[in-house]
Amino acid sequence: MKKKRLPGRLFLLSLFVPVVVLTSMLIKPVTTMVNGEEVTLATIPIDPRDIFYGDYVDLELEINELNASLLTEKLRKQLTNDSFHRDLTVYVSLSKDDNGIYKAVNISEEKPSGSFVQGKMLPYFIDSSENEQSVRINYGIDRFYVEEGTGLELEEQAREGQVVVTVRIHDGYGLVTSVKEVK
Repeated sequence: MKKKRLPGRLFLLSLFVPVVVLTSMLIKPVTTMVNGEEVTLATIPIDPRDIFYGDYVDLELEINELNASLLTEKLRKQLTNDSFHRDLTVYVSLSKDDNGIYKAVNISEEKPSGSFVQGKMLPYFIDSSENEQSVRINYGIDRFYVEEGTGLELEEQAREGQVVVTVRIHDGYGLVTSVKEVK
């Protein structure tokens, strides 16, 4: 009579490791949805389509391009002296205005207290109107998938009025929860 062999430890480990890796990828988004602060940001949307994922709205946040006067003195000196040559992780402090829209009030390399979002700042100034300089920051929250056929409708609403995006933010990590028209 042959003895039944139980799966070896190496086999069980090979099953367990992918489960742990995939589960760890969910921690940040789930934590943000559960514990994150909800903020509303103004946007300028575009409506492209993705052949594999369907309709989505490409979000151009007002806080993507900010006036260089919001930079801390240390960051301003680094940009002026060309002391970094790749995207720099920065933290943008947010403050709620009278309309309930969050606006950028400061850009720093250190994590601030209060409401803030983390982003990657391009390593150069952008010359904008009236001899003012600005900086470009990417937050990784520039795409929102919508039901098929509703992307064009959302784009039309953007042309007629203002569109805002609701984002849940936890420890600087942002997760888009909705995009809607504000009348």
